[in-house]
Amino acid sequence: MALRFTDTTGLWRAVRSDTPLPVAGGQVLAWLSEDFNGSSVNPSAWEVVSGNPTVSNSEITIPSGVVLLSKQSFTAPCLVEFVETMTARASSDNFRLGFYRDDNNLVEWAATSTSSSNMDAVMSAGGVADNQTGIGVGAANNTYRLASIYVGLGEAVWTYRAVNSINVRTEVYRLREHGIPDGPFKIRLAGLGGTSSLKVHRVTAYQLADVVPPGALGHHVDQMAVPVRVTNGPFVASPSNTLLGAVQSVTDTFTSLASGSVGTGSTRAFYTEQSYIQAHFMGDQPFSWWVEAQVDGSNWQVVAYGTSTDATTDAVVRYFAVSPVLRILGSRNFRVKVKNTGAAAGTFRGTLVAGVL
Repeated sequence: MALRFTDTTGLWRAVRSDTPLPVAGGQVLAWLSEDFNGSSVNPSAWEVVSGNPTVSNSEITIPSGVVLLSKQSFTAPCLVEFVETMTARASSDNFRLGFYRDDNNLVEWAATSTSSSNMDAVMSAGGVADNQTGIGVGAANNTYRLASIYVGLGEAVWTYRAVNSINVRTEVYRLREHGIPDGPFKIRLAGLGGTSSLKVHRVTAYQLADVVPPGALGHHVDQMAVPVRVTNGPFVASPSNTLLGAVQSVTDTFTSLASGSVGTGSTRAFYTEQSYIQAHFMGDQPFSWWVEAQVDGSNWQVVAYGTSTDATTDAVVRYFAVSPVLRILGSRNFRVKVKNTGAAAGTFRGTLVAGVL
């Protein structure tokens, strides 16, 4: 079953029935949802940049020195929500949640200073800081709150409210229309300094296809499109993600890969509905290769496999392989794998090319 609705320009859009409904007028193309179940950080979703975070009771604890970045990236327009709290507040504290590109490009909530009621809405574009500190949001220690950030093409919005509150996102604490950094952003959970700890119960981030109408996090806009469900209708292929070109190409390089070892590429997100995928490989040793996809949205499954061909020319040994063109339905993420089947360590390259179906 497909969900069909009109976007803010009046065009028809369609998504699968298991895709979240549009958020305030913007179709959800991809999302990250993390409840921190289990006893350790999910390595397929997060990179632990520094420190040793702890995971228990469906939450992650971030003390000073711990920094996590999501492996999934987001570009404007995008939205992230955190259910979080601080264990205490000290003058040396500097804890961050939000969209992060590097030290010079970020849009985040920050817990600093000794006041348990205050949060800072911080933003930096190319090293030019635009911060609003000491915002009174009622962020009591050991009481969970919902912290949200929306980064649009022309505005950034910080909201903050109590969990399970009847007050929806009308509590807008900061709005900026200029100096907004470019993505792609990772989601950052960071303890940059201090003696307290940040606890995060849930992280949810959305990549949106459409520009969210101004103020969509709290107030209405006249003639805003309303999502509708059409039953028993034909499936309509989703339009191309306007944030991506018609053809995307990404490469993973594996250097000094020992004989018999397997190199696994990064998780690559292309089009959320349907796409064409082709993989290209090259190495200086013989190899076998895989293409894997999360065709069910969570589990990695092999969708193509093969071995290299010897292309020795002018006494320079090069091995290569090209996968067939794959027509993939319903996959969000892809990755390549290479196994060195040669006699010595080698260097390999795997490129994924994606096109709109």
